[in-house]
Amino acid sequence: MGRKLRIEYYGAIYHIIQRGNNRAPIFRDEKNKIYLLELLNESKEIYDFELFAYVIMNNHYHFLLRTLNIPISKIMHNINTKYAKYYNEKISRTGPVFEDRYKGILVQDESYFLTLIRYIHNNPVAANLSKSMEEYKWSSDVFYRMNIGNIVDIDIFLEMLSLDRKKAIEKYVELMKKQDSHYEVLKDIYEKKPIIGSKEFIKSIDKSEEDKKRTLDEILKLSCPTENEFKLIKAGSRKRYLTKYKVEYIELGKKEGYTYKQIGENIGVSGPSVRKIFKK
Repeated sequence: MGRKLRIEYYGAIYHIIQRGNNRAPIFRDEKNKIYLLELLNESKEIYDFELFAYVIMNNHYHFLLRTLNIPISKIMHNINTKYAKYYNEKISRTGPVFEDRYKGILVQDESYFLTLIRYIHNNPVAANLSKSMEEYKWSSDVFYRMNIGNIVDIDIFLEMLSLDRKKAIEKYVELMKKQDSHYEVLKDIYEKKPIIGSKEFIKSIDKSEEDKKRTLDEILKLSCPTENEFKLIKAGSRKRYLTKYKVEYIELGKKEGYTYKQIGENIGVSGPSVRKIFKK
């Protein structure tokens, strides 16, 4: 099944959700969680994004972040690829670690931070892993409570609450105590929809995405895990492991309105050959 093309632009805010393959535990112990945080910190230094919240559960994680010059797809590929390699080596296994690709849910703006950050920090409580947010070690809640601006960019949210930092933290603590009823309703809003925002914002994004037709090279890059696979397919390589990326490219190309002939010409094969690859 084809993957939905990512909505990417400078300053975009995303609620990221990544689950373990078959929802299996992939953060089994503290070392696993520490390593993911190290990767997150390292990626933040390299790719220059802002991190507003995170929580690491046993079989999945949530991030709330804003991208700047580097697209979200590149950031997440770096984090997930390195973690998967580490995890497989650690327990001497092979195969996929994560369940499909991450969910990258677009968030309209900072006005959604209050409920969204509370939702993310409340995950361990809702899952009965802890009795309270502050009891759970593996979320960004402590950075806000302790006024620690390290891996987490706490200033924007706290300054929304008050310019007086002491008052802002007091307000934060009070707001986090508030119990959100209808947790499943919030889950539908914050995890199952592609965009979190007003009806007008969602319409404007949908319209801009309809108007913006990606080039075949852009689609091929989205379908490939690295630049190397992109170059191999463009050069006409017939290596078997590339087939799944070619199928993804063809499917996304068709969804963008390209013909089999156009899709094939871009990678040096005929239209009928493209059709054969797709139907394998």
